Amino acid sequence: MINNWSVEVQLFCVLKLYLTYGVLRPSELINCLITDADSYDNTNYINVNKKQIVINNHKNYRKGKQVIDINDNKILGILRKGIGRFLVTTEQGELYQSSSAFSKVFMKYFEHNVYDLRKAISSKCIAEGNIEEIKKLEHVQGHDLKTILEFYNLYSK
Repeated sequence: MINNWSVEVQLFCVLKLYLTYGVLRPSELINCLITDADSYDNTNYINVNKKQIVINNHKNYRKGKQVIDINDNKILGILRKGIGRFLVTTEQGELYQSSSAFSKVFMKYFEHNVYDLRKAISSKCIAEGNIEEIKKLEHVQGHDLKTILEFYNLYSK
């Protein structure tokens, strides 16, 4: 199954990235290109050689591009199968027209929406109290701790 860039493999990669690094917004992923080079200024991409997710178009990050380091070689190996393709596409291999369309597919496969997962991961991170993980979560989500506590810390209260 991993030898082709099927929707299931794509969604596995998205879920693995979410569970390991934090939940990016669907709008940040639906046009995310997998590449082995850094030549994109106006699109979000994953550079498998540099082991980075680069978000050029982020809702809350105003300091230029946001870079998230990937230190999981297993997921990088799977992502290499998609070099030159987008991280998530429809069954027909086309880009999603909206983040809500992607969210519906995510919910179909995982029975929870992306924002439920964001709240669960935020709550777990807060409950554990690991300062380093909280800082990483702030960086990935583009929110400060106050915002995470107010809107995403649903389950550890």
